[in-house]
Amino acid sequence: MGVADAFLEVAKLEFFYDQAPESMKSLGTSYSLTSLGMGNFLSSFLLSTVSNITKERGRGWILNNLNESRLDYYYLFFALLNFFNFVFFLVVVKFYVYRAEVIHSLDVNEEEVKVMVSRSRE
Repeated sequence: MGVADAFLEVAKLEFFYDQAPESMKSLGTSYSLTSLGMGNFLSSFLLSTVSNITKERGRGWILNNLNESRLDYYYLFFALLNFFNFVFFLVVVKFYVYRAEVIHSLDVNEEEVKVMVSRSRE
């Protein structure tokens, strides 16, 4: 998990930095780290909420004694959350427009302008 997190964080940081507008490039790092922090808070919130709800309704899923806990239900719950997260990801990816590199598109536009100017002179 540590190696996966290391690769994910580098890729996420690159994505934030690459896709941010020029005036907001410095905020890319803070957005990346903010999303990591929010994920940690959400994980803690889910753990405590599931623990409290399942204790109130009978045998808890997360207890001090791991032999008596129902971690299989807890991980099934996370598998369902990940499935819905993946479906949401697919919807977002369908509508996302990747921001091309500005420098490359400016070079292409300059070439197009030169070609149009030379054609108009002929």
